[in-house]
Amino acid sequence: MNTRIKLEDKDFNQLQSLIRETPIEVDLVERTMEKYAEVNSKAANSRVIATRNKNRAGKTIIAVASAFLILMGSGFISPTMAASIKQIPGINSIFKFAGDLGLKTADEKGLVTTVNSSDSHDNLKLNVPVVMFDGTRVSIGIEHQSSVKKYLDKNMQELISSIELFINGEPVNSYAPANTSNSIDPYIIPSIEDNSAIIQFSDRHNQGGNVFPDKFDLTLKISVLGIQEPFEIDIPVEKNTKDNLALNPSISRQYENINLKLDKVEFTPITTSLTTRIELSKNLEIASSLPLLGYDIFDEKGNKLKLINANGWNPTDGNVMITDSRFEPFESIPKSITIKTYKYLYKNENRNQFELDSNGIPKIEYLPDLEITLPITLK
Repeated sequence: MNTRIKLEDKDFNQLQSLIRETPIEVDLVERTMEKYAEVNSKAANSRVIATRNKNRAGKTIIAVASAFLILMGSGFISPTMAASIKQIPGINSIFKFAGDLGLKTADEKGLVTTVNSSDSHDNLKLNVPVVMFDGTRVSIGIEHQSSVKKYLDKNMQELISSIELFINGEPVNSYAPANTSNSIDPYIIPSIEDNSAIIQFSDRHNQGGNVFPDKFDLTLKISVLGIQEPFEIDIPVEKNTKDNLALNPSISRQYENINLKLDKVEFTPITTSLTTRIELSKNLEIASSLPLLGYDIFDEKGNKLKLINANGWNPTDGNVMITDSRFEPFESIPKSITIKTYKYLYKNENRNQFELDSNGIPKIEYLPDLEITLPITLK
């Protein structure tokens, strides 16, 4: 394996175990581990990281495990989107048992669209029963059906080798920032059942790209190992929430050579999103000078959200990093939020091995000078 960071066997096995239990890019575990090994050079932000280094622009895909809370987002619910699927037992089990609070809530509140679109080749059927779009992320439930043992013995991540996305017939990256490496890449979240999973992706409109339409036709072009012809599945996608709350606080904090700016906070009943901009001194570069950072977000009662995923982008290959971080939702819109920036701790000065706690999780240290508290005012 071609890596820049040499991990000890114990550390490598622990991190590999963590990644196997988290959402991952479609490249699957072995390729994910290669990307993880390059994380230090690209300064991505996450507890468990999968990095695609396409070129020196420093574009990063990050995947992190979800957890469980209880949510009610009554102020967001769109009556027109409360589909009849809520009344059909079991139809949305892919979202309900995904281990993602937002998707579980979408399932329970009818904030999903039932589609049941499929394609079949070589005695294998790929079916998409449900899709959810809250304006910040698109989540697609997918399952495979077959009577052939070689397919039954594999989960969705093992079957799929690549995924291409098209919106209204155009490649999804027509919505990405022009002439950059900041592409829109899907990743896969394992489901409770081996024959199902969740495909997710988000636009890059906070990083110079275009926002997805509220309603569009999505085409999945999926390549499966051992099957020559790709599967093509057409899905109608419509924004399932209304009255999302978006704030643009433009609050800045300084720590040593790091200038942190909170550009945007967005609340939906499915997702809480942060957009941050880090700028180093002009003579420094992100790739070589920025510590590996991440964010925790709390409400005024000290409740902390779980990170879903994030993508960071170094647009000039210089001293700027723009990151979109997506978390599970709050139970309700808080009176205030506090964002704490942390850095990862390493075993040595070469920063090629994380310090791990007793559970094999990389240790972190909060940076108090970069802490931001934002009062939330509802109109």
